[in-house]
Amino acid sequence: AEKMSLKITFETNFAEYVLDMGKVILGTQQGRAMNPQLWEKQSETILQAICALLNSGGGVIKAEIENEDHDYETHALGFEIPPSFSSCLDVMPLQGKLLIFVKSWNTETGVRVATLCSNLYYRERASTNVVDPQEALAFLKGKAEAPMNINISHPLSPQGARGRVQYEDNIKASAAALFDKVQLQYLEKLNFPQSTHVEFIMFSADVSQCVKDRLPKCISALANTEGGYVFFGVHDETRQVIGCEADKIGILSTTVDSCMKKLSVHHFCTQRPELQRTIKFLEVRDKKVLRGYVCAIKVERFCCAVFAKEPSSWEVKDNCVKQLTTKKWVASMMEADPDLFRFPEMVLELSVSSATPHSRAVCSHKNLERLKERQKRYFPVLSDRVVYTPENLYKELFSQHKGLRELINSEIRAVSHGVLIFSHSWAVDLGLQENKGVICEALLISQNNTPILYSIFSQWNVGCKGYSMVVAQTLKQRLVNTGGYTGRLCVTPLVFLLHPDGKTQTHYGSDLQIYPESYNLMTTEDMETLLRSLVIVLFGFRSFLSDELGLEVLNLLTDKQYELLSKDFHKTRELFVHGLPGSGKTVLTLKIMEKIRNVFHCQPGDILYICENQPLKKFISTKNSCQSVTRKTFMRKNFYHIQHIIIDEAQNFCTEDGDWYRKAKTITQGRQNSPGILWIFLDYFQTNHLRCSGLPPPSDQNPREELTRVVRSAEPIADCLQNIMQGIRENPPPNLLPESLVMLHDPEWAQGVPGNFEVIEDLSLDEMVTYVADKCRFLFRNGYSPRDIGVIFSRASEMNGCKDRLLAAMRRRRMSEIRDTSDIFGNHIVLDDVHRFSGLERNIVFGINPRAVESCIFHSLLLCLVSRAKNHLYIL
Repeated sequence: AEKMSLKITFETNFAEYVLDMGKVILGTQQGRAMNPQLWEKQSETILQAICALLNSGGGVIKAEIENEDHDYETHALGFEIPPSFSSCLDVMPLQGKLLIFVKSWNTETGVRVATLCSNLYYRERASTNVVDPQEALAFLKGKAEAPMNINISHPLSPQGARGRVQYEDNIKASAAALFDKVQLQYLEKLNFPQSTHVEFIMFSADVSQCVKDRLPKCISALANTEGGYVFFGVHDETRQVIGCEADKIGILSTTVDSCMKKLSVHHFCTQRPELQRTIKFLEVRDKKVLRGYVCAIKVERFCCAVFAKEPSSWEVKDNCVKQLTTKKWVASMMEADPDLFRFPEMVLELSVSSATPHSRAVCSHKNLERLKERQKRYFPVLSDRVVYTPENLYKELFSQHKGLRELINSEIRAVSHGVLIFSHSWAVDLGLQENKGVICEALLISQNNTPILYSIFSQWNVGCKGYSMVVAQTLKQRLVNTGGYTGRLCVTPLVFLLHPDGKTQTHYGSDLQIYPESYNLMTTEDMETLLRSLVIVLFGFRSFLSDELGLEVLNLLTDKQYELLSKDFHKTRELFVHGLPGSGKTVLTLKIMEKIRNVFHCQPGDILYICENQPLKKFISTKNSCQSVTRKTFMRKNFYHIQHIIIDEAQNFCTEDGDWYRKAKTITQGRQNSPGILWIFLDYFQTNHLRCSGLPPPSDQNPREELTRVVRSAEPIADCLQNIMQGIRENPPPNLLPESLVMLHDPEWAQGVPGNFEVIEDLSLDEMVTYVADKCRFLFRNGYSPRDIGVIFSRASEMNGCKDRLLAAMRRRRMSEIRDTSDIFGNHIVLDDVHRFSGLERNIVFGINPRAVESCIFHSLLLCLVSRAKNHLYIL
């Protein structure tokens, strides 16, 4: 894809993408008078820059006006802006300069991507027309639903009565006869006109340029409609054969080949055939004298989509302005909300059809607060005051830093109402590295103002302003591109220095750039809409559903998960997190490792994730956030270079290979000046062995936190889990102390999430195999996929004894193969034992013969099995 030679400048006071156009000529008359070619090129480049910013969260275009007599009120910009772009722009002339403020594209326009030209063509009667983006989307959807079906009606198919169809067929037959000829007569008048299937093009003086300008559009149009013929060298009005001079045939042939190779095709089908076309050069003779050649091209209707060239759509990426490839443009245009049929526990909070080009669908669990209610609780907008939040944090900061309260109160004294959101580091909240000189930061969102980000430093250096600009720009981009905010938006960074004695200095100066008034948040509704986007930015994480659905989807953290993630890591070096099954422990470990990297400026190789089983270790290793090992590997190898350790499913650890807890604590806490993080996640209820776990007694597990909101399981499964947990309390395994099973807070269970829980008893092994195979066939016919299903045994020996029979039963029913969790990501049924499947999940679980275990851990192992199922559970 083409890369635009536009400079992205960071040396402005806009916390934005700023595209510097340099000197430009503005105004139609001035441009045509001064330098028409340069003016046209500059106009095209400005339009491409606008398009790029629309697709990238917005920004500012900066230019120096070369023609001093230009008056914007009189002459405007001097080139046509697409109507759909105009509503996204604010133009501000300023002392010989021009600023164009561009907000993000809004997908409520009906298309996901701002586009200057689709470069997708079609034939309508005798015309070659370009498809507008909405028509292109309809055409692409039609092709995606039925690729390779050349008889299907789609938006680019010619429409007409039966007589018209017959007329077109006759012309097409005449064109085919002409194409089969070897030579034509000079000035011969053809007996058929141009039509849906036929185009005549007369050569201009510049043969090569004529072909470059016309041929790609013709080929695209014919291939996307019903196929047909192009005849270069036939007059389009008189239908007379003229041809191209014989001495230009070499240039003509080379140019045609070059144009054909540059055509951009996109496939939806699996066969991926090439565009079928045949090129011939027909002799043109005047009596017997060779006068030249007609270039005749036969084009077959294409199975999918043919573009004359890549769509004219742009984005800012890697600090460059780049054209989208055809593949990316099509994928972006066709992106849709996920089908949540298989996930009845989830509800859609943000739709891709009413957000911004880079935003993703956001889902939350139906038992959690909806996005709007969560915003009102975390960031309430009151009419009579500015709300400081979170309360415990700002009170702690005010008590620790003399003069901070006075500084903040002084800054916002003129603000009547709004929300002031404090953070130890907004940089870390946004996934950026922490600046050790920052005392705290606060985001003010108030009426009749742009959002303001206050960065308060304990010491000043030349990097402070740049840091605040980067954080402000990142926040603005996340609110738009992640939070889906579609309004005009900027974030103004202000920098202060707070001395230990409470004295303050302001370091933002008087040179802050001014935005148009339209960028102010004018109403309470504007503020609350922006704050809802902020909730998505702060609480959002890449859902595990993304891998199952094949597209990126965001989920929202629970309140407790967010609270744990918001802890001051400098003060919470060691923590025990007790989490009930389905409370999101593994999700939280991934987010915590991401935060560790930014707080402590370390690399993934400095963080170690330890678990008991290989499949979970492999799953975490794919996230590229840490080193991932099992406990056995941890005890066998030297990891004393590691700085931070996260331990998951620690209740299933044991000391058979040594004291893992002492080793982990020695590694992380052994450095006196810079101890590392050691967070341990566990659930005693899921203990699946009778050995010593190596964990310190519960009374010594301090500090301790709990995750008690269960958000994985459907209601019938959740009810079963509660009953099993009660059975564990009444008959605990002998290796657990009674206090291990005491939760400090009452669990919260899923309510109203539909699902199935069945127990089928007294089946032989063959009957169980038949039941599973038949039920899987039924589920597949009702919209579920192999990746939804897990068949879990209580022991590996039981699984090995049943595997061949189950495979044979599946093959007899022509169903997918089965694999164990060593290949957890494939589209197949997972077959494994409950020990190896610990920490993983499936929508549908068959639990096979769970009574084949020691009676003293029966309930614990049953809990492990039951908790792996999200929606449907069958115990055989």
